Amino acid sequence: MNKKKLSVLVIIGAVAVVGIVGYGLMMNPMNIFSSSTSTQTQQNSSNTVPSPPVNSTPPATPTGVTFDFDRGVPSLLEGENLPFYQTSSGITASFRSYPDPTAFSVQSYDSTFYKLSQFSGNYLYQNKAVKNTLEITFSRPITDISLTFATVEYHGVGNVDEPSLMKLTAYMNSTQTTLAGSTTAQGAFSSDLYPEGTLSFHGNGKVFNQITVELLTKNVSITEFFIDTIVVTTAPQ
Repeated sequence: MNKKKLSVLVIIGAVAVVGIVGYGLMMNPMNIFSSSTSTQTQQNSSNTVPSPPVNSTPPATPTGVTFDFDRGVPSLLEGENLPFYQTSSGITASFRSYPDPTAFSVQSYDSTFYKLSQFSGNYLYQNKAVKNTLEITFSRPITDISLTFATVEYHGVGNVDEPSLMKLTAYMNSTQTTLAGSTTAQGAFSSDLYPEGTLSFHGNGKVFNQITVELLTKNVSITEFFIDTIVVTTAPQ
């Protein structure tokens, strides 16, 4: 066989091989790569970080949160009236009053010139000498609360012998539903202008998310009080 015929046969054979391979790829293109792809998939699978099991995060521990009318969000303006809300450490407290919805405002020593040593910065000031109740609702259940208060009373002849009682009542969800309990406290006279004290309530196993604060007095002319530095302990989640 001469060289010319041999070259023609070689070319025809090569074309035939290419055609067969191309036909195989067209019919099942993954066959050639199936072995390497499977190996790569196994390697990638072994390097995947596993998802944490459901409820693997421990419950949140009780946390103390302070509302002092100075550092909450949004910022409060001096003279701003209720209703408003404050957010601190992810907890929101909504403040309102009744029967007068604007009975309290944000004030400070710079606006009132009242010497109150247990108060600092802004505080909640009762605007009118008419009995009103302060209501605070929290966005999460809490187990304990304390707040600083002052009652607008004078000591001495023609005034009062001892300060009036302040009352705090705790509820869950509504003042018309579940009562968690209540407590009272009495301020003390000092060299400050008005008697001051701390009002605290401990749920003792009960949680609550709403409180009311009011002044208890037999003297109809004594109706005003101020509030500052509310500290709550959130219930574990």
